Amino acid sequence: MTFGEAAGILLVLQTGLLARIINAVIFHHSAVGPLLPLFAAALGVIALRAAATIGARRTAASCAARVKNQLRAACVARIEGMGPLALAGTRAGEIAHVTVDAVEALDAYIAKYLPQRAIATLLPFTILAVVFPLDWISGLVLVLTAVFLPVSMIVIGDQAHERNQRLWARLALMSGRFLDVLQGLSTVRIFGAARRETAEIERASREHRVLTMSVLRLAFLSSFMLELISAVSIAIVAVISGFRLLHGTMAFSPAYFILLAAPEYFLTLRTLGTLYHSRMEAMSAAEQIQEFLEGGSSFTAAPRGSVRITRPPAIAFREVVFSYGGAPVLTGLSLRIAPGERVALTGPSGAGKSTVLSLLNRFARLQQGTIEIDGAPLESLDMGEWRQGVAWLPQRPTLFHGTVRDNIRLGRGGASEADIARAAALARADEIPLDAPVGESGQGLSTGQAQRIALARLFLRSPSVVLLDEPTAHLDAVSAALVTESIKELTRGCTTVLVTHRPEAAAGMDRLVVMGGGVIEGTLTP
Repeated sequence: MTFGEAAGILLVLQTGLLARIINAVIFHHSAVGPLLPLFAAALGVIALRAAATIGARRTAASCAARVKNQLRAACVARIEGMGPLALAGTRAGEIAHVTVDAVEALDAYIAKYLPQRAIATLLPFTILAVVFPLDWISGLVLVLTAVFLPVSMIVIGDQAHERNQRLWARLALMSGRFLDVLQGLSTVRIFGAARRETAEIERASREHRVLTMSVLRLAFLSSFMLELISAVSIAIVAVISGFRLLHGTMAFSPAYFILLAAPEYFLTLRTLGTLYHSRMEAMSAAEQIQEFLEGGSSFTAAPRGSVRITRPPAIAFREVVFSYGGAPVLTGLSLRIAPGERVALTGPSGAGKSTVLSLLNRFARLQQGTIEIDGAPLESLDMGEWRQGVAWLPQRPTLFHGTVRDNIRLGRGGASEADIARAAALARADEIPLDAPVGESGQGLSTGQAQRIALARLFLRSPSVVLLDEPTAHLDAVSAALVTESIKELTRGCTTVLVTHRPEAAAGMDRLVVMGGGVIEGTLTP
């Protein structure tokens, strides 16, 4: 039995004790002394009911918190599993809406609706089980009038569910659009599109407001119907009991008990009906969460494996085939990289260079062929261990709001001040103060500074594999030279794959591999 169900049973007991006390005092003129055991029992029941109610609330809140944490962890795992390739076509605002707002919308359902539903399945029947032996007429009135409550909930709830679905879909789109505008605010202003975007956000907000009010109207209508049915039913019971008391066909004690129990009988059902709106909202949110967790990319993280890798490992691509949306990118790629060898991949756009890095990072799932790490399939490795040993630098690294120190420390959470300073020096970023503020996406820094801070982050990892995707593509000559020198130190003793369009950027690499049409076309000396 749950805390909530216990509180419901104690409520019936409390009502019975109060009815006996009032009956003894008013009709039997009982003294206080003989009633002391009843008073003590009533106080004890009230205290137990209060404790059970508090326990029910705390248990429900704890359960809701655990469920939300598990769902958010599943969403984060899903985002990690999808990788940058799948996330590129998904609005960040929609992802944030699902992982934050949609998950939070389940709180009222788990912490309030489900416990109340459990109480509503026990307490009304418990009250009826006591009322019918006392007075079958009042019991019949309670049963017949209570039938209208679930009927009104179902009729109004179907409409509310449909509108809630539309509301959550609209909110997801609006969240995605708003965040996209904020992230691209400078571009919007440069092209003079601020007024157009403002008008579009105003229009979306107006539609959302209208839809929200329509959902609230249904919720208020449902509450009104529940209150009306309950009030009418209690009035009928009161009138019938009153007339029967006047005519002497009913004793006061059972009549008083029924009048005390009837409001609690309907309060349980009314509360469930009021929370039914939370259920509708939670169902719409849950559908979005389920769609996010099950839809999108077909990538599924590999199970934890037992195959260990050496430092640095050998990498081999064997007849690897990969395509995006039916368009072939790799058409039978075979490439072997020796332990500690530094290989640069070059070739025209669309040759499949970045896809090689995505497959090694497990940002995309292998379609045909095999990728072996020290002779073992990449899928058999422990992905946590594999990624821990990989240093990955894209063309535009992600920096977060904070300080330079905070962004470098992301490479290794427990890094000391000395480790951070050393990493900054190795990345040629020591001229930037560690306390210097960094805006979201590296605002306040030049492109070269942002790239060197990202490199410093990698020096903290002590990697065995380094994957670099055109790290100097957007840099001026001075910054590119600094980054190139840092890369030479970072990749020393590491198995390295560097993607570049410019052969001169491959200085320090052991081998320059030319790709074209998704295969290896030749090898050059850097």
